[in-house]
Amino acid sequence: MLAHFGTTTLRTGAQMDHRQATRYRVSAPAFFAWQRADGTLQEAQGTSRDISERGVFILAQELPVPGTHVELDVYLPTVTGGPRSTQLHGEGTVVRTSGQGARESGFAAAVVFRTESSGPPLVEPERIQ
Repeated sequence: MLAHFGTTTLRTGAQMDHRQATRYRVSAPAFFAWQRADGTLQEAQGTSRDISERGVFILAQELPVPGTHVELDVYLPTVTGGPRSTQLHGEGTVVRTSGQGARESGFAAAVVFRTESSGPPLVEPERIQ
């Protein structure tokens, strides 16, 4: 399913999309890590809301600030229902956050993904508190 985000209404009433890549609604577990301003490594988990070849929006309670370098793993569900999932690993920059402290908060990141085997995640889920 295509998602339509990042539109601006022009004076004529038409909308212009600012996205450079098509985004798809995908709800999948995501684990991410970044370095805080004080130098400590922060790890957290969330769920992808939408994803493209150039970025992702992650729903999460803990949010890195815009401009922060972030590493993340997203585990896409299998289409066939088999036991193996596809892991997307990426690094990029947090572009914006929304809903800080709200019921549905999250962040958008410009990320270049590559696929990985179903190996261990970047962040061990049991270490997330």
